[in-house]
Amino acid sequence: MNKIKFFAISSIFILSACGSDGSTPTSASRVGASGFVASDTPAPPLEISSQELDSAVKCSEGFGPDSGRAVLLVPGATQTVESNFSWNYIPAFDKAGIPWCAVDLPNSNTGELQASSEYITHAIRKMFNTTKTKIAIVGFSQGGVMPRWSLKFFPDTRDMVEDMIGIAAANHGLIEANLLCAPPVVGCITSFTQIAVGAKWMDALNAGGETLPGIDYTQIYTRTDDVAIPNFDEANGVSSLRTGDGNKVNIATQDICLTNTADHFLVGSSDAVGFAIVSDALAHPGVASVERLQALTPGLCLTPFMPGVDPLMFPINFATKMMSTFAQSVTLQPKSTQEPALRCYAGGEC
Repeated sequence: MNKIKFFAISSIFILSACGSDGSTPTSASRVGASGFVASDTPAPPLEISSQELDSAVKCSEGFGPDSGRAVLLVPGATQTVESNFSWNYIPAFDKAGIPWCAVDLPNSNTGELQASSEYITHAIRKMFNTTKTKIAIVGFSQGGVMPRWSLKFFPDTRDMVEDMIGIAAANHGLIEANLLCAPPVVGCITSFTQIAVGAKWMDALNAGGETLPGIDYTQIYTRTDDVAIPNFDEANGVSSLRTGDGNKVNIATQDICLTNTADHFLVGSSDAVGFAIVSDALAHPGVASVERLQALTPGLCLTPFMPGVDPLMFPINFATKMMSTFAQSVTLQPKSTQEPALRCYAGGEC
């Protein structure tokens, strides 16, 4: 399994490691001097048509006006809903009776992040307006970062979200993106230019506080991550959220099971400990609890796969869904020669 992943990643990076922005019709930036966006700030209009945004959202059969709280699944960079969640979280949620929706983002979530975040913003509104109940969001990797853009710059969504759960989220940027997009590379996956350490998009997202009051933030990371690095501890790791007034907790899989060795792709697709942290956050008020999770050991630590994963099909699904989509996305998706400009509402030129 590790050989499959190593071959896929190595081959694609060798072939092509990295190979339109518009302004909203506003007259001034909505960002304060500190980078904070007040809750009573009007949300900027969405530039993408509601028809296109609607077509990107798919929901479970159990989702509807009477379903109660539902979960929004957001795939990671280079991934689709099918490749990231169809063989793990979706069957697990279906079996547990958890209603869900999932959003496919442009170019397998490698497109311009301000545009892609409109899809997430629309999905949040659509789900809340359907159920009249605050939703939970579960996002993997880049998909664990992007909903925070919606919550920050589209303030009406803050009252629609109860939990923001990130799995191996690159909340402080990916140093790997800096390396992959550095000269002499002349074209790089667009979202990589924005989620790199020091990118304008990333700095705008985190300015003024990383979390918001009224929302519970559970961030899940693994110390053996091979993409979101470094991630050795809460104080310095790229996944941990450390500022702002939101209710927040950062939990390493190794805080629950010391011997857990899940890497980036495994913690976001098949790891039993990562899923247990997600489930704990969803099942209880507030954030996930290390104490509650440690009570599940040692049984949890001996469980090879999360619910929803077919052990016999795991090698095939991991290779043909997640890693194959990763390889195709890095090779074939459109590239940019520089980071797109920030939009007016995010502090860019108006």
